[in-house]
Amino acid sequence: MAPSVLQLSKMDSKYCRVGRLIDIVDEEWRTEQLPHEDIQVPLEELPDPEADSADSHLTLKEQSMRWQENFPEPASLSPN
Repeated sequence: MAPSVLQLSKMDSKYCRVGRLIDIVDEEWRTEQLPHEDIQVPLEELPDPEADSADSHLTLKEQSMRWQENFPEPASLSPN
């Protein structure tokens, strides 16, 4: 038995647009750019400028997390 057209339209590999598209991007908006001074990025979110390894694309925060994953803190030796 062949699947119905309705079933085919609900497949993940098929895109079914619902409704109308509204143009919200015009040429002026498309060419507009923010000055670099207006974009504030926390330093820990930027790639490490002094990275020598293959992980130079990782941010300082990601590198810190990776270090903690590989070398967790030892269990405390205090008596219970």
